[in-house]
Amino acid sequence: MSNFTDGAPRTPLEWCDLGYYVIECNSEGVPKRKGWDKDDNKAHYLFKNIKWKPGVIGVRLENLVDLDIDNPIMQKFLGDIICGAKFGRNSNPLSHLLFEGVTEYETIKVPNAFEKYFKHFPHGLTLLDIRHGKDHFTYVPGGLRPHKKNMGAEVLDWIHFTGFMKYDTRTKDLMREICLKTALSVMFPSQGQRNVYMTSIAGVLAKHTDWTDEKINQFCFDLAFKSGHENPTEFSNSGSNARNEKTKTYGIPKLAEILEVTPSDVSKLFGWVGVKDASSMFSELVVYNTEPKSWKLKFKDHWINIWDTSLLLSYTKLKILILENCLEEPPEVVPKDWKTIRMQLLKNVKVIDAPPESSYYGMIGGIIIEFFHNRGKQFASLKEEDTRFNLGYYGGTVKWKGYYWTKLESIVDQLKRRNQSFELRKLTAYLRDNLDGEQAKLTIDKKELRVWKFPVDTIETTKLNNKDVKGAVKAHEKMMIEREQKEGSRYSSKKPY
Repeated sequence: MSNFTDGAPRTPLEWCDLGYYVIECNSEGVPKRKGWDKDDNKAHYLFKNIKWKPGVIGVRLENLVDLDIDNPIMQKFLGDIICGAKFGRNSNPLSHLLFEGVTEYETIKVPNAFEKYFKHFPHGLTLLDIRHGKDHFTYVPGGLRPHKKNMGAEVLDWIHFTGFMKYDTRTKDLMREICLKTALSVMFPSQGQRNVYMTSIAGVLAKHTDWTDEKINQFCFDLAFKSGHENPTEFSNSGSNARNEKTKTYGIPKLAEILEVTPSDVSKLFGWVGVKDASSMFSELVVYNTEPKSWKLKFKDHWINIWDTSLLLSYTKLKILILENCLEEPPEVVPKDWKTIRMQLLKNVKVIDAPPESSYYGMIGGIIIEFFHNRGKQFASLKEEDTRFNLGYYGGTVKWKGYYWTKLESIVDQLKRRNQSFELRKLTAYLRDNLDGEQAKLTIDKKELRVWKFPVDTIETTKLNNKDVKGAVKAHEKMMIEREQKEGSRYSSKKPY
């Protein structure tokens, strides 16, 4: 390294002399030579005896780890990272931290639910690429950054170089914390809920990590200070306060409410620092549009059927369903947090329309429709004769002037014959709301009767009418004609039964 002015490689040959595989690229950053990820030649011969013209070069990352900073806000929080090799370009001076070592390739992206906060950044939701491997390379000082859309090439140069330091897992853990700070800083409220926002962050870290109070205090102060809070010292004791039972704190549900996402989304974000929260276990809610309503709640990878809506209001009761369906100990959730989780689920609830017969009162409606159809056949030949006097008998039902006329006890009798149970006030409400039923009075001779009337059009066209007798008869006749034409008889043998 003493061959260089400050030890920093600035030409392809100097990179080669350090033992790294150098890749010559075109102006768009594409390697000119195929097989660069498999060739073990150190490429000295490409650069040793030629005069190098400035261009785009890359270095293979088989023995290097490149922390590629994709979000410029992260640069405010990189002070805790000790790195001897930092470089970038004029438009983004600190965009790469280079270490010696090995690690798994990883891209750290903010969950999609937060897209509205990050869509204006060039790399969108991506905050950091942790790059390593023989099949990966990075553009390095000594060359140019390739032409990009709407941007010309730029010279890459070191902003700090003392040597390539060893990379270890503590650096990766620290970078995850910095990624969390970056994301929370980008989404830092401009006004209004700043203090609640910070208190919620402290609550999440205090409740769901093993961080010390001091570490939480430092995290919150640093976040508030570098995000422009007018009084960041307020949060110098955030960790201590969050673990004080006498202090009002918030957590993931409140943070989800402020950021207008689900608790699950917030938990994924804080998952970078090891947070696992009960609210993230409840991810989806489905309601079937039946009467009464039925629900499905997704807990982890399990779907739980909920037949009584009131169970959604009580987490104590819901814990029983979790235990029965998932065979595991339900997580503890306090009532106020469950309310917030439920409200977030309801914002994104999936409503599924169900056929009428799949609900209890839909089945009852089908029985009533069938009852009217059967009675209507009896009056098909009477044309306009007023036969409503039949309502004076027990069970009387008639069809006259565009209405079916009956008494409530006739409908009740039919339902009981079919072993259907019901609440009478709900039944009458159903008759009004779904079958356009109207209460009426009818005088036969001298006695006034209380009756109901239902429009024939409603009875014939309602979705509850799941029959097509005329269509079935027509289709059967068509089948018989085709059979006769093909076989010479409508029957299986030429002799009718």
